[in-house]
Amino acid sequence: MTFPQPTAQVLAGRARIASLVSSIRPLRLRTSVFDLTAHRIPTLWTLYRGLLRNSPTNEIRWRMESLFRRDKSMRKAVDVRDALRKYHRWNDIFAAAQQGDTRLQRVLERYSRMISAKKRNDRMAEIVEEEVAWIQKLRNRPILTGSYVRPSFFNGPLPRMKPFPIHVGALIHKRRVRRGKRIEELGVLRDLKDDLAKERDFEAELLRASNGDPSQTQAVFTDHFDDWDRPITSRIHEILQTFKRDDARARMPYPPQMLAAIKAARREKVENKTRELERERRGAVLKRTLLRRRKGPPAHVLATMSAQERHMDKVSRSVSEVGYVGQVKRALGFRLRNPQAWKAEIGRPEEKERLDRMMHEISAENRRRRQRAARAAESVRRAEPS
Repeated sequence: MTFPQPTAQVLAGRARIASLVSSIRPLRLRTSVFDLTAHRIPTLWTLYRGLLRNSPTNEIRWRMESLFRRDKSMRKAVDVRDALRKYHRWNDIFAAAQQGDTRLQRVLERYSRMISAKKRNDRMAEIVEEEVAWIQKLRNRPILTGSYVRPSFFNGPLPRMKPFPIHVGALIHKRRVRRGKRIEELGVLRDLKDDLAKERDFEAELLRASNGDPSQTQAVFTDHFDDWDRPITSRIHEILQTFKRDDARARMPYPPQMLAAIKAARREKVENKTRELERERRGAVLKRTLLRRRKGPPAHVLATMSAQERHMDKVSRSVSEVGYVGQVKRALGFRLRNPQAWKAEIGRPEEKERLDRMMHEISAENRRRRQRAARAAESVRRAEPS
């Protein structure tokens, strides 16, 4: 089937439409704006150098450098055009101020002071951020707990740390995953090696049955078995070498320096806990104090306890061993560090007479106050209308 050729009138209309469309279609640059020599040379050697040369103060010069570093990644021609207009206007302002325009000089002085204040604020913010980051790093820094991480296929001998470093844990996890993949790959490679041997034997039987007639059977594995087997054997050898390195890693001994550091950390931990307990006995409320207060007997035991037993259980969770707490602990059968500590409450024998006299004076004063309060209450009751 043939189609008729367009007439001369149709061709003329097409040409007219194409000319109209081509005249209004915007031109697109095939090269990026920042790669054009016509843009780079005037911008760097005229505009940028002019801004730096005409900057009245070091602060404004620093600001121009930072703005150009920020805007050098612009890609859109519209943004580049707007930025160039702004920088050319600033360059004209700097040049006019250098030529003696007092108003622009005052404006640029205020602008310079504003930049200086902003630099100080930014520096202070950087210092605060650095300090916060350092405090956070110290808060989360690993410390030795005094115990050991036994060597295994995935890690050598290590001290137990809290919190455990993320990168070390990620390394151990990655080694564990890779060892599992190598074990699977080793099984696949050994199966392939067995399949190659079976194919070679099968092909040899076929060749023997056909008396070596190439028209019936063509040798593929028999004559070139080493070429088939060598890559598999090489990869198996590499995997077995990795297993040997894993075994050597699991048999690594602890270095003497690491053992000394772990033992020192264990001693320091005991000393820290002892100091913490002493502070708690002196009345300091620590994290372990709050944890001990929130503890209690198991639910099935708590359900069978009376109110008095619950009260005594709560009191006995204090670290004190004297006073009411010591009395409760002795009643519950606690083994105290110093069973004779309660005797300090009654004082030394040579102070007994003075302490008894003070006790009688305090008791008498308490009785007088109670009697005075009772008489005052009675007078108030009588004064009330019946």
